[in-house]
Amino acid sequence: MGVGIKATKKTDFKKTHTKKNILESIPDELIIDIVARVAASSSSDLFKAKLSCRTLNKFADDKYIIQRASLDDFPVVPWTPNNRKQAIFSERCADLENPEALYRRGIVGYFEKMEMSSSIDCLVRAAKSGHLEAMYVLGIIMILHGDQTKEQGMKIIVDMKTLQTKENIDIIRERFSRTLGSMWVNNTMVVGLVMPTCCTIAEHPKSSRWGKLEDSECEACSCDQEIVHLWEILPKSI
Repeated sequence: MGVGIKATKKTDFKKTHTKKNILESIPDELIIDIVARVAASSSSDLFKAKLSCRTLNKFADDKYIIQRASLDDFPVVPWTPNNRKQAIFSERCADLENPEALYRRGIVGYFEKMEMSSSIDCLVRAAKSGHLEAMYVLGIIMILHGDQTKEQGMKIIVDMKTLQTKENIDIIRERFSRTLGSMWVNNTMVVGLVMPTCCTIAEHPKSSRWGKLEDSECEACSCDQEIVHLWEILPKSI
């Protein structure tokens, strides 16, 4: 009887020892890549993986993983105390150059907190990482500022509309609208007394300029379409 008990304990120890070393036998680079894929799919799943074992917890804060973490499950503006953990994580993501986190910090900073310079810097960094929404908003802001930046902003919008499908532009515009709708827009400086226009061709009738501009061959009118859209949604937010 005693022999049987000892044998059982020895077998259980062997199983436990084997399980413990499964992740430890995998190269660190592979674990980081796997966890990064989990984070890119859902940050909530990343949190679960982090709590599941010490090995995954050790790698979960790796810069490579944080830069690729998805924030789709998180609100842009944390309105309740329950979102505090998410807000802290989002800030960490922005500090480590996560493009979506930089975009969110930039758009909230510019339109709500009126932190103009630092917010534009965040949008520039996100755009350089290939974040399309950041690139779009940056182009709009440059057009609104006028002067030397207006031409640069127009080029950004025109290039995007040339390279992206109409469906993608619609998605980008809709995400921008939803983001503005989720915050208090305090930066009324973006809305002047007169709406800025990009097209300066006097013979263009207003109906064609402010109507269905998607099909317009005029690049400036194509930019005006986005300014009109912004003017339509901002009064509802301010």
